[in-house]
Amino acid sequence: MLAGVPAALYTSSAPIVYVAGDGSGDFNCDGTEDHVQINQALNFLAENPEYTTVYLRGPFTYVVDDTLLIGSNTTLEGDSDAKIKLVSNAKWSNYKPMIKENNSGSRNITICGFTIDGNREGNTNVVSGKGYYNLIHLSDCQNISVYNMYLTNNHGDGLKTENCSNVKFYNNEAYLLGHDVLYAIICSDVEAYGNTITCRTNSGLRLYNTNNARFHNNNIRSEGSGGAGIEVQKEGPDYAMDDIEVCNNVIYNTALSGILVFGSGNYSTSSANVHIHHNQIYDTGIRLSSEVTGGILSEGFNGLIENNVIDGAYGAGIVQDRAYYSSPDGSGYVITVRNNIITNTCVSPGGEGYGICNMLTDTHLFVLQNNSFYNNAGGDYTGVEASPSDINSDPQYADRDIHDYHLKSKAGRWNGSFWVNDNISSPCIDAGYSLSDFSNEPEPNGDRINIGPYGNTLYASKSEFDMTYNSSDSSIDGSSDVWESNEEDNGGSSEEGGGGSSHSSGSSSGSGGGAGGSPEPAKNIEVKELSQVFITNGKAARFDFTKNVTCVVYVSFDAKKTVGKTTAIVEMLKNKSALVSDLPPDDLYKFFNLWIGNGGYGTSDTIENPEVCFKVEKAWIQAGEIDQASITLNRYNDNEWYPLVTRQSGEDDAYLYFTAETPGFSPFAITGKVTAKETATEILSEPDTQGPEQNNESMKFEIEEKPEQTGNQTGNTSFSGKKSVIMPGFEIIYCIVGLLGVFMWKRG
Repeated sequence: MLAGVPAALYTSSAPIVYVAGDGSGDFNCDGTEDHVQINQALNFLAENPEYTTVYLRGPFTYVVDDTLLIGSNTTLEGDSDAKIKLVSNAKWSNYKPMIKENNSGSRNITICGFTIDGNREGNTNVVSGKGYYNLIHLSDCQNISVYNMYLTNNHGDGLKTENCSNVKFYNNEAYLLGHDVLYAIICSDVEAYGNTITCRTNSGLRLYNTNNARFHNNNIRSEGSGGAGIEVQKEGPDYAMDDIEVCNNVIYNTALSGILVFGSGNYSTSSANVHIHHNQIYDTGIRLSSEVTGGILSEGFNGLIENNVIDGAYGAGIVQDRAYYSSPDGSGYVITVRNNIITNTCVSPGGEGYGICNMLTDTHLFVLQNNSFYNNAGGDYTGVEASPSDINSDPQYADRDIHDYHLKSKAGRWNGSFWVNDNISSPCIDAGYSLSDFSNEPEPNGDRINIGPYGNTLYASKSEFDMTYNSSDSSIDGSSDVWESNEEDNGGSSEEGGGGSSHSSGSSSGSGGGAGGSPEPAKNIEVKELSQVFITNGKAARFDFTKNVTCVVYVSFDAKKTVGKTTAIVEMLKNKSALVSDLPPDDLYKFFNLWIGNGGYGTSDTIENPEVCFKVEKAWIQAGEIDQASITLNRYNDNEWYPLVTRQSGEDDAYLYFTAETPGFSPFAITGKVTAKETATEILSEPDTQGPEQNNESMKFEIEEKPEQTGNQTGNTSFSGKKSVIMPGFEIIYCIVGLLGVFMWKRG
């Protein structure tokens, strides 16, 4: 078999064996029964482990009429214009693939870089989906990588793996295969990403009784009859599927559901769990039939479905219903649906176009949290209880016609290349579940996740604020759900920096610049920080400022009115606020503004028991010789400074912490008084210049004190004008002599 192998192959240190169609290779093919030479090259690697790669040179089409056998520690690679093609009229038995493992238990198999063509039109004597002419079928193997391939035009699967582990399928293009593009059966540790897939018959990516799997960042659609974009299937109790993640995929125009998750048989509910998040699913279920399809269809699984967009799905947005088989035995399956946008769902023969649909109410349950619904033909819910945190309004997509599902924002929206500003902001910004992570969103992010597929990503639309100042109540005007700018709208341009108000330059922590529509001039704002909570009647609300860039630690109160999502902003100032006319009394520590909610909010009609917690540096107290008991929070209102009841609440190595009750929110100042200890010491050390005969009465000294300004906190030590300080006379001397006598008597 190896008679044609060049002698150089036995002595060269190069790990590559070349196959060519023009005579330039170590093994050379002529376009007929090319599997012979390719298998010779693969077998040579098996017998000579110092060689690792069989490389197919292009441009050449290698026609095969038998299976290529690949062994352990082997890479089958090729030029992008090299192609392996099935011979016409192959007449192979079913389950005979074009490429398979040489031996059971093979490991470290890599296939990359070239095209595999199943020659569907040359083999019309078989039915698709019946196991004929799979492109690659590997069994009982470990460490499989298939990448940078073009897979096309066959009657079966692209890559089928059975009882395999550590399978990676990435950066491939698959076009019109006859069954699943990737089909993993009883495998573990399967990952598929970066693939572009057009389905012809069945699904793009499929799991069957396979666990520890992740499908992410794929683009999947259908042509022809097609199937689901991604299919997750469990059967029976023998195999757990409790670690499945499907995320960041774009799935559209699929014949059936965008994502299909289902089980059959009898098994524990804890053995079936899936996490589906940050996918874009649109125009799915286009094969109109009596089957319920839609965006996501699930049965027999627990799961978390969050931060997806489902737009224009036929039948239902998200549905729990029977799939292809009878429903699994038992009950107690719960799907949590959170932070999703579901819009424009369409009626189909199998569904009424609901946003959320539960057809298995006896055994399956939905839990809804902070989703957005709009324009769904059948309504938003059926068979499920609506959530009070859901939104029903236009999500304001950037451009639905081109399926750009970024959210419009006055403060900044990513357009694929740079940030632009819109003349409107989506109600889905900062409207997600309060406990969801938002840390990946760009500043300003409102300290709350956005609803939709870009929530908690680097491309989340930015938060923007409307803080129209009202001098009568020193509060903020605008909407509690979306902070609108009070600046003039310059025509609604979506060019960067144009149209609407731009807040993207103002970070919510650690940066200078403007405060959106704040009444405070931007040049006077040293730094600002935001906090956001959902305010509900009868519940305590607390805004925590966790970035620690201002002196305010938190603001809390009891809500007397439900206003929903509300933002609090602290602006640390360089000098006194432009909204005040004079300085506060005593020595100044810091000026700051505190804005909460909207115009008129924060009065006794809407809140009670309001409290501000702030901190003061110990270094300032020590350097200024400040009496810490005199530290006071002062509020400016009606052209005057009012001291607030202030109490120390704690300390650490660097700060003293205080709380103060405030009747409203406006400009504030933290002040303290210089201690009077030095003056008292000076008085007591004054020399006694009078004779003993004058000390029969108490002596009085007139001490000139600096007049105090009005408005000091009740209970703080103060002096005004001249005050008499009484010093004792001979009475103290008699006491001292008496005490000395007692002492000497005891010693005796």
